[in-house]
Amino acid sequence: MITLKEVPLTSITFGERFREDLGDINELVLSIKKEGIIQPLAVRENSDGTYLLLAGGRRYTAAQKAGIEVVPVRCYPSTLSDIEMRSIELMENICRKDLDWRERAKLSEEIYNLQIEIHGEKISTAANAPGVSKRDVAEMVGKSHASLVKDIHRAEALRVFPELSKAKNAGDADKMISKLQEEILRGELAKRIEAKTATTPIDRIHQTLSSQYIVGDFFSGIKEIPDHSIDFIELDPPYAIDLNHQKRDMTLAYSGNNYNEVEEDKYKDFIVAALKQCDRVMTNSSWMIVWHAREWRAFIMETLLLLDLEYDEGIWYKGVVGQTNSPNTHLASCYEPFLYVRKGDPTIIRQGRSNVFHYKPVPSSRKVHPTERPIELIQDIIQTFCWEGARILVPFLGSGNSILAASNLGMIAFGWDLAQEYKDAYIIKVSDSRPGNYRTYKEDTKDA
Repeated sequence: MITLKEVPLTSITFGERFREDLGDINELVLSIKKEGIIQPLAVRENSDGTYLLLAGGRRYTAAQKAGIEVVPVRCYPSTLSDIEMRSIELMENICRKDLDWRERAKLSEEIYNLQIEIHGEKISTAANAPGVSKRDVAEMVGKSHASLVKDIHRAEALRVFPELSKAKNAGDADKMISKLQEEILRGELAKRIEAKTATTPIDRIHQTLSSQYIVGDFFSGIKEIPDHSIDFIELDPPYAIDLNHQKRDMTLAYSGNNYNEVEEDKYKDFIVAALKQCDRVMTNSSWMIVWHAREWRAFIMETLLLLDLEYDEGIWYKGVVGQTNSPNTHLASCYEPFLYVRKGDPTIIRQGRSNVFHYKPVPSSRKVHPTERPIELIQDIIQTFCWEGARILVPFLGSGNSILAASNLGMIAFGWDLAQEYKDAYIIKVSDSRPGNYRTYKEDTKDA
């Protein structure tokens, strides 16, 4: 039986606490000096007339500092088990306002597990059924059923995905969990697709396309490519900018951190090495597209000239709605530049074509890679510079859309990416459509 009484503070033993860090309690000390202890401490009565503190560690410590001699308590009988004592302490702590989402999630799960251990799990939905359910536990701690279920789900996810702890709040954590679950399912589906026996011509084409996406390092793989063997390169290297800092959607920012950026102080060496390798494998009459960030434009141009490669500028026009991460100092940009580079004396296939390519960007919600470009855009660029049977290299594949664009034109493209996650998404995309008809959009995307 639980009783309310007042007992000497010195008769209460502090014991071991769930939360050892009591935080700044000076404000609570002042409050207790002025108004006393409003909420009773929870204690268990001992056979020797002393009491064991179950809940209220901060109030206990603040009362000591405030010089309080007698405190109000909710007194539980000495027959209380260790599990029941633990449960009482945790249920009081979950009401604390200073818990962050991680603590609250773990605490909710532990309370639920303790209640199951004490009472057993309720199997039946009958009102008088033995045991407890999540709904029962939610009522005990003053939470909604949905809120408790979400907290337990977050706690379970934290054990499986330690990177989830980076989320700033519960909402961001839920987005991350959804993204991570999607990646797991995608990976499993991709494995099944790859393991499928090719029994039809379409299956064999799908397998060939899948094999053209190589998970690995470009700088290692390119060593196996012979000199002067590639007719067209689409080089879309990392930009050495902090994409996580640029207010990306949380589901992208926390997609397993598989987008491999290059540190700014190492970027010059990186881009020089990449361009040198591309120059080595290009034929003496070939083209290369180089996507670039504005910050590195001048350096890339200088490097191309040192390699004796000529270039000009092309524009991907995305439409009238622009984007900017610094609206106070920069106008919204509605285009992305690229350089089209020639080695030797190749000719443009679609002569007279404008250097502006009008295509809407891929919506963020549909991207499988943060820098994904529409298949239709890449296909248009390839058609502009490549002849039938051209050999195409894509050093940093990302979404793999460049392989699909080349496939639509009856050409073979291949390349590398470090993240299996992106290849998994690519494999599913390959299997979802018929060869030669890969598209980002159903509708026409030109003249956006």
